[in-house]
Amino acid sequence: MAVSISESLEKEIREAAERQGIGIAEFVETAMQAALSEYRERQIATESRTWYALPVGERQKYASVYVAVYRGQVVDTDPDQRALYLRIRQKYGRAPVMITEGGDHPMPVYEIRSPHLVRMNDGD
Repeated sequence: MAVSISESLEKEIREAAERQGIGIAEFVETAMQAALSEYRERQIATESRTWYALPVGERQKYASVYVAVYRGQVVDTDPDQRALYLRIRQKYGRAPVMITEGGDHPMPVYEIRSPHLVRMNDGD
Protein backbone atom coordinates (compact mmCIF):
# COMPACT_ATOMS: atom_id res chain seq x y z
CA MET A 1 0.00 0.00 0.00
CA ALA A 2 1.48 3.32 -1.02
CA VAL A 3 0.53 6.55 0.71
CA SER A 4 1.47 9.99 -0.53
CA ILE A 5 2.19 12.82 1.87
CA SER A 6 3.31 16.36 1.35
CA GLU A 7 7.01 17.18 1.35
CA SER A 8 6.61 19.42 4.39
CA LEU A 9 4.94 16.63 6.37
CA GLU A 10 7.58 14.15 5.27
CA LYS A 11 10.29 16.55 6.46
CA GLU A 12 8.55 17.02 9.81
CA ILE A 13 8.20 13.25 10.26
CA ARG A 14 11.85 12.69 9.39
CA GLU A 15 12.96 15.35 11.88
CA ALA A 16 10.72 14.02 14.66
CA ALA A 17 11.96 10.46 14.10
CA GLU A 18 15.56 11.64 14.18
CA ARG A 19 14.97 13.56 17.44
CA GLN A 20 13.58 10.37 18.97
CA GLY A 21 16.43 8.29 17.61
CA ILE A 22 14.18 5.94 15.65
CA GLY A 23 13.61 5.19 12.00
CA ILE A 24 10.92 6.89 9.96
CA ALA A 25 8.98 3.63 9.50
CA GLU A 26 8.92 3.00 13.25
CA PHE A 27 7.84 6.59 13.93
CA VAL A 28 5.00 6.41 11.41
CA GLU A 29 3.87 2.96 12.57
CA THR A 30 3.79 4.08 16.20
CA ALA A 31 1.82 7.21 15.28
CA MET A 32 -0.66 5.22 13.20
CA GLN A 33 -1.16 2.66 15.97
CA ALA A 34 -1.92 5.49 18.40
CA ALA A 35 -4.35 7.07 15.92
CA LEU A 36 -6.11 3.74 15.35
CA SER A 37 -6.36 3.14 19.09
CA GLU A 38 -7.96 6.56 19.56
CA TYR A 39 -10.33 5.87 16.64
CA ARG A 40 -11.40 2.52 18.16
CA GLU A 41 -12.01 4.15 21.55
CA ARG A 42 -14.21 6.85 19.97
CA GLN A 43 -16.17 4.20 18.05
CA ILE A 44 -16.71 2.09 21.17
CA ALA A 45 -17.89 5.21 23.03
CA THR A 46 -20.35 5.88 20.20
CA GLU A 47 -21.63 2.28 20.32
CA SER A 48 -21.97 2.58 24.09
CA ARG A 49 -24.04 5.75 23.82
CA THR A 50 -26.20 4.05 21.19
CA TRP A 51 -26.78 1.00 23.42
CA TYR A 52 -27.65 3.03 26.53
CA ALA A 53 -29.92 5.33 24.51
CA LEU A 54 -32.15 2.37 23.70
CA PRO A 55 -35.35 2.22 25.74
CA VAL A 56 -34.99 0.14 28.91
CA GLY A 57 -37.56 -2.33 27.58
CA GLU A 58 -35.48 -2.93 24.46
CA ARG A 59 -32.30 -3.53 26.47
CA GLN A 60 -34.22 -5.77 28.88
CA LYS A 61 -34.86 -8.19 25.99
CA TYR A 62 -31.15 -9.04 26.24
CA ALA A 63 -31.09 -9.76 29.98
CA SER A 64 -28.76 -12.61 30.97
CA VAL A 65 -26.73 -12.47 27.73
CA TYR A 66 -23.87 -10.40 26.41
CA VAL A 67 -24.54 -8.24 23.37
CA ALA A 68 -22.27 -7.08 20.58
CA VAL A 69 -23.11 -3.65 19.15
CA TYR A 70 -21.65 -2.61 15.81
CA ARG A 71 -22.62 0.45 13.78
CA GLY A 72 -25.55 1.10 16.09
CA GLN A 73 -27.03 -2.40 15.80
CA VAL A 74 -27.02 -5.45 18.05
CA VAL A 75 -25.21 -7.88 15.76
CA ASP A 76 -24.85 -10.92 18.04
CA THR A 77 -25.57 -12.20 21.54
CA ASP A 78 -24.34 -15.04 23.74
CA PRO A 79 -24.53 -15.98 27.41
CA ASP A 80 -20.78 -16.71 27.22
CA GLN A 81 -18.81 -13.46 26.85
CA ARG A 82 -15.66 -15.18 25.58
CA ALA A 83 -17.55 -17.18 22.95
CA LEU A 84 -19.20 -13.95 21.76
CA TYR A 85 -15.84 -12.16 21.66
CA LEU A 86 -14.22 -14.93 19.60
CA ARG A 87 -17.12 -15.01 17.15
CA ILE A 88 -17.06 -11.22 16.77
CA ARG A 89 -13.30 -11.18 16.15
CA GLN A 90 -13.69 -13.90 13.53
CA LYS A 91 -16.46 -12.01 11.76
CA TYR A 92 -15.33 -8.38 12.18
CA GLY A 93 -11.58 -8.66 12.72
CA ARG A 94 -10.21 -5.68 14.64
CA ALA A 95 -13.20 -3.46 13.89
CA PRO A 96 -14.43 -1.66 17.03
CA VAL A 97 -17.39 -3.70 18.28
CA MET A 98 -18.72 -3.04 21.76
CA ILE A 99 -19.48 -6.10 23.87
CA THR A 100 -21.44 -5.49 27.04
CA GLU A 101 -23.78 -7.20 29.44
CA GLY A 102 -27.37 -7.04 28.24
CA GLY A 103 -30.31 -6.01 30.35
CA ASP A 104 -31.51 -2.74 31.73
CA HIS A 105 -28.38 -1.82 33.70
CA PRO A 106 -27.68 1.92 33.72
CA MET A 107 -24.62 3.26 31.94
CA PRO A 108 -21.64 2.81 34.24
CA VAL A 109 -20.13 5.97 35.66
CA TYR A 110 -16.43 5.92 36.43
CA GLU A 111 -14.69 8.29 38.78
CA ILE A 112 -11.04 8.73 37.99
CA ARG A 113 -8.95 10.10 40.77
CA SER A 114 -5.70 11.78 39.96
CA PRO A 115 -2.87 11.39 42.42
CA HIS A 116 -1.30 14.62 43.50
CA LEU A 117 2.12 15.39 44.83
CA VAL A 118 2.31 16.59 48.41
CA ARG A 119 5.46 18.53 49.16
CA MET A 120 6.80 18.46 52.66
CA ASN A 121 8.61 21.53 54.02
CA ASP A 122 12.05 20.97 55.50
CA GLY A 123 10.94 21.94 59.02
CA ASP A 124 7.86 19.69 59.17
